[in-house]
Amino acid sequence: MWPFADDRAFWVWALDPDAVLMEQDEDLLLHDPAGLPFLVSAAENADCPKQSYCAAVLHDYSRRIVGWQRAQDYAALRAAAAQASASRDMRMRWWSDYVTRLFSYLSDARPVNRTEAEQMATDLLTGPADRLVIQIAPGEKHWQCAESGRYSTYLYIERKTGEFRMVRASPLFRQELRKLHR
Repeated sequence: MWPFADDRAFWVWALDPDAVLMEQDEDLLLHDPAGLPFLVSAAENADCPKQSYCAAVLHDYSRRIVGWQRAQDYAALRAAAAQASASRDMRMRWWSDYVTRLFSYLSDARPVNRTEAEQMATDLLTGPADRLVIQIAPGEKHWQCAESGRYSTYLYIERKTGEFRMVRASPLFRQELRKLHR
């Protein structure tokens, strides 16, 4: 749920460099389709102290919407990307192009080579590419992409069609898998 009661409350927060919604995971509070137009407006506003922060939230939230295939949020994301495409701010125009590329992963059925799998993984996982592990999954039908880290998210991309699915695996789950193969 969007944490601001109205436009004014958002701008009071956005224009105050010291204002904090909550100490931990504040960005997740801003992951709401109702807030996308506000985040775009703040991210394109050179006078906004939280300009870069709002741009980072947009980037993260848009990859989550498309990556986890939250279809109920697609219309709001497309509208925000259209708003950003008309922006004078170069970063917002880049973000609009990025969202278009994310949506292309849902609609363009095509074979996916390693280079394309790397781009998809960079876009849909946390990136950058040097933190990603990309390999052919057992059975050789999918690319298996994972972000390195304690709590990995895996992206499986069908090599022939480009269809993808994201899966979360905790360290405990991976340890249980290791025991099965001993």
